[in-house]
Amino acid sequence: MDILDSGLRDAGVLTCLFMLLDCAYLIALVLGMMLVKAGQRTRLDWHGDRGLSFLQLGLRELARLCYERLPLPILQALPKHNPPPACASQRKRDALDCRIEFSEVVTFSF
Repeated sequence: MDILDSGLRDAGVLTCLFMLLDCAYLIALVLGMMLVKAGQRTRLDWHGDRGLSFLQLGLRELARLCYERLPLPILQALPKHNPPPACASQRKRDALDCRIEFSEVVTFSF
């Protein structure tokens, strides 16, 4: 659905809608991070090298909880530092850990 085609024009209503969407996004993101931290990623992402994002994992977990009529777990605070990338397989984890990253090359002439 396109927000422009929704017929919503009131600024207060739109603000509430976007705040609700932001909250849902954060809940799904935190759930995804909690799953990876708890080592339960393979329960929702069983394809070896796909590597779903934290958001995708969280959305799948939300769908599972709703389907099973289970309550949300107590959410943890977001980490202060970026977590490592989510990896579905050891092969992908090894590829990320062993990758070579290039930065700007600076040359000096004397």
